[in-house]
Order: sequence, then structure tokens, then C-alpha cells
Amino acid sequence: MNMAMAQARRLAVSPYARRLARERALPLGTLRGSGPGGRILAADVLGFVVVAVPVSQPAGEATAAVHSLAAPRVAAFATSVALSALRELLAALESTGKTFDIEDILLRAAGRAFAEVPEIAEGAAPSVALELTGRQAVFATSPEMSLTSLRAMRLATLSDSRDETEKPAAVSLKLLTASGVRPVMMPLLPGRAMRLTVSLDMAGDHVECLLTVDAANVDEAMAVKWLAALKSSIELPLRLFV
Repeated sequence: MNMAMAQARRLAVSPYARRLARERALPLGTLRGSGPGGRILAADVLGFVVVAVPVSQPAGEATAAVHSLAAPRVAAFATSVALSALRELLAALESTGKTFDIEDILLRAAGRAFAEVPEIAEGAAPSVALELTGRQAVFATSPEMSLTSLRAMRLATLSDSRDETEKPAAVSLKLLTASGVRPVMMPLLPGRAMRLTVSLDMAGDHVECLLTVDAANVDEAMAVKWLAALKSSIELPLRLFV
């Protein structure tokens, strides 16, 4: 084993960051970890930028590469989603003993949007990272998964403390519960190319949705189609139950 390989094994690297570095042919030794104890995270790999060394720089001071965290090229798209049909359907289901929360609906609607715009996931698993207090929970959103199963998975996740921040996901989902607050701009989370922020004023007739994307990795036209598909699924909610 050569010295470079031995050094790479000694580095503290998350599995997802290691995979990203391998896909990009980036030596782990050139990365600076921003995690606890210098652990290399996915964000460190995604934000790596190689800077050429000036020719005039003395040879003794030359370095192989210098890196910095580069801010992603962010684009954001907003929409207002009507809730009247959804509220009527949820009330009818509740009268039969079947209860669903808005989080269940949003996860299912995101899955429908990925099914209609599969290109946006670039062949990766179309999963959603639900942002919880101090952690994330990642859910697969296969169109074949029923809303009942998705709800059961979400409730089970709430009962444990697993943090799946390092687990790959196509989009993160943040819920704003403060009444009357409208999302205007939200930063992307490390390792997430998209972030959906939803204001949860269920007493009203609409919710506000903001989709933030890393435009360097997500096609803006595809992002618009994905958000439109999510909006349509919520406003025509019967499709979420089939």
C-alpha cells in the first residue's frame, strides 16, 4: 500500500463524501473536512474548487492545489398551492378513521413529481430528506408505495433519533409552521441539490412553496416542471391515493 492510500484510509470521511470524491477523481488528501474532528463531508467534496498556482510563484512555495468552498449558483421558484380539495378529502377520510397529515401528503406529492419528471433526479433514487429538529430523515418516494405505508414509515422515524443527513436524497423538505410566514429565500443544505420549503398555514386556503435549487447541477426548466407537478398533485389529491 503506498503512502497516498494509507493517508486516505486514515482520514475521517463520510461514506457519501467518499463516493462523491471517487466519482470526481478527487484525492481525499486534498480536501479539508468541515465536520466534527475535521471529518470530510459531502459538502466539502461538492464545494471543492481547484485554483491554478501562478507561474511566477517560487517553486518552494508552490502547492499542488488550493481549494475553497464555492457558493452554488442558486435559483429559486415559488408557487401558491390551493388546499380546498385536499382539506375536503382529508376530512372525508378522517370520518372513516383514516388520518393523514400534511407531511404525508407532501412526501407523496414529491414522489409523484419525481415520477413525472424523472430527469431531475439524474438516475439517483428519488428520495426526500425531511428536515427535523437537529437531524434529517430520508424517505424513498417510489410511486408504488402507498400513502398509508409512507405515513407508517414517517411515524416510525419520529419515534427514533437516527440522523440520515449523510444519506443521499434528491431534495430536502422544510416545513414552516409559523402562521403568516412566507418563504422568500432559503439556503441549500450541504449535499442537497434542491430544497423545498413549505409554509404550513392549514387554516387558510393556500400554502406557499419555495423550491431552491443548485442551478449548476439541476436544470432550471426541470425544476419548474417538478414544482408544477407537485402543485398539481396536491390540488388534485385523488391521484395521491392511487
